[in-house]
Formats: sequence, structure tokens, C-alpha cells
Amino acid sequence: MSSRPRAGGARVGLAIIGGMDPTGGAGLLRDEWTIAQRAPELEVLAVCTAVTRQGHGAPASSASADADTLARELADAASYPQLRAVKLGMIPADRVEQILAFLASLRAREPRPLVVCDPVIAASDGGRLGPSSRALFELAARVDLLTPNQSEARQLLEHGPLPSTTATLFKGEAVEDRPDRIRDRLQQAGAAQFVLERPRVSGPDPRGTGCALASAIACELARGRSLITAVVAGVAWLDGARRRLTPGPDNRWHLER
Repeated sequence: MSSRPRAGGARVGLAIIGGMDPTGGAGLLRDEWTIAQRAPELEVLAVCTAVTRQGHGAPASSASADADTLARELADAASYPQLRAVKLGMIPADRVEQILAFLASLRAREPRPLVVCDPVIAASDGGRLGPSSRALFELAARVDLLTPNQSEARQLLEHGPLPSTTATLFKGEAVEDRPDRIRDRLQQAGAAQFVLERPRVSGPDPRGTGCALASAIACELARGRSLITAVVAGVAWLDGARRRLTPGPDNRWHLER
């Protein structure tokens, strides 16, 4: 597990758990970049579940982290005294049980860290990275917020209604008869559906935006913001970042670094 250097005592912590994409376009490096932009005061606890190979136009692949190392790093993150939020990303199929055990360990904490899960089933260039949609569906009951893209949402809903105890942010939906607009819908138990409709950001939708949005929301939750406030702030920041896309040497567009 890696973390930023501490400056006098334990700071409020945010754990990021997911795959390491060496290109930096997605995964832990994208999470780190987002947190540096949004909440540099937070202590970042990074736990690598796998190393991925993606972003070159070929189907993605991954190699799972060593099980003993992963168990040790998850335990270290769970014991951090000021842990307030967790952003959960790519989970290899053979490491789901370890993640479930980690989430169960958080239940005993007071205050309990809030968990944002950006479910990963397949890479944008193709190739399976995460577990089955069934495994992610069962994991959904252990987290506070799911942020699936449209394809992931369809696959999860094939297994039935999502848990009522878990809030879900349905991202990037079209607005009827308004191709220039887009909306996100936040569903949470005991509350009216919150719809965030806005002008569609023109141009490409680069790899890593899902990671960035979930991390931005987790930053706000770690600061003690409400879920709606965290979602609104995260969406607004990502829309702004997408308006500043820069072309990379691989002829793909990237969020500005």
C-alpha cells in the first residue's frame, strides 16, 4: 500500500482500491490524479488489486495482485484511524472474496467509511477486466454508492433490482428529444430520485472518466459532504475537465494532467 507523506498526525483518509494501469489513463493513477486535483489535503491509501494492460486499441488483460500482499494492504487500509471513504474500482474475479471481507471489516468502524464502487466488467477497448456481473451484483449490497456506466447498469439489472440500501448513480442517459442534453440519475432509499440534467459536453469521452468521477465523489464524501452535494460537485468538476481535453501521442484524447 502506498500513501502520501503525512504532516503531523493522521489526516482524513481516502482509500483507493483497484487496478494499476501503467498508462495512467484509468485505475489507481487516474484516481490519484483526481484526488490531487480535488482534495489534496486528504491522505491517500492506495491498494492495488491487479496490474492491467490496456489503452492501446487492443483488448485489455490483467494479472491479479498476490493474495497475501493484497490481504495485508487491505488490513492496513481498514485500520487507518481517520479513514472516511473508499473508492473501489477494478476487482479481479479471483479477489472478490478478499474485497468482501474488507468491506465487512469496515462495518465495525465508527464512523463507518462510505464506499463508492465504480464497477468494472470490461475495458472500453474490449476485454474482460473485472468479475462477472453476478459477482458485482452481490457485492452491490455492501457499498453505499454504485456508479455504473450504461452497459454495466444493464448487465447488473439482468440479475434483478439493485439493493434498496445502495444508492445508484445512473450516468450519461439521453434526454428525450434533446440530443444536446444529458442527465445523471441518483436513486437512493427513502428519497426522491435526484436528476442532474445539463448540456452535453461535446467531443470525445476518454478512457478513465468513470474512475475520475467516482474518485471525485469519494473526495467530497471523505470531507463530510452529503451524497447529493458530492455527486453534484463531482459531475460539475468532470464536465469542466472534459472541456479541457488534450490530445496524446497515441492519438487518443486524455483528461488534462
